[in-house]
Amino acid sequence: MNTTPVWPGLALATWSVAVLVALAWQFRHRSLPRRALFAAGCALLLGAAWGLRNPLASMSLYALALMTLGQLAPALLLIGQPRAARAAWRRSRAAPWLLDPWIAALVFVLLTLGLNLPGIFDHALADALFSAPVGALALAAGLALWAQLLPGSSGFARGWHAGLFGWVVGLPMMLVAAAWVWSDHVLYTPYLDVLCLWNLSPLADQHYAGLVMFATGMPLQLRCAWLLIMPDPGFAPD
Repeated sequence: MNTTPVWPGLALATWSVAVLVALAWQFRHRSLPRRALFAAGCALLLGAAWGLRNPLASMSLYALALMTLGQLAPALLLIGQPRAARAAWRRSRAAPWLLDPWIAALVFVLLTLGLNLPGIFDHALADALFSAPVGALALAAGLALWAQLLPGSSGFARGWHAGLFGWVVGLPMMLVAAAWVWSDHVLYTPYLDVLCLWNLSPLADQHYAGLVMFATGMPLQLRCAWLLIMPDPGFAPD
């Protein structure tokens, strides 16, 4: 039986309140379609919290939570903003740091490798509370990356430049997913003695985690492919 500590109620409540406050603010200023997209992103944020509460419950569930925060939720949250709002961000004082494509690439790649190298990731699993800041970092890195793939917030003047950028930056993530799927042994030692929620073996759970990473990484790949194939003369920053 898994006895790993989980988030206390206060941590989960704080996470939930922060998401709901962001949702309430969004509903004051946006059109109905934008509200729906942003609300869907907020729902994913709330759902991901449950996957982060106990990292050792299942590697595939934990991977789903992190990938939701790093890939799926950022796309919906940003698309839920009008292009004019995203363009306004570029005129802010924080833009050179928050919306710089090379800083976004560095943060995303380093976080991807750091979270998925067994020696580092093993320590992250030692305490369930550590998963909260890890999830927040994944969300920030995902927002920075997806901002470069959307007009207004992107630092690229041409869509195909942004598509090539996103594909290269996302490549390490897909290579990690392949390693999880094809490995013939368990890569992360904390899972060796843990029975998954669905009575899967640790190795089978790891294989499913790799498939989860592939599936949740596909929206990024499809967006990059679209930008590479379809001309977008209006992609340049405002």
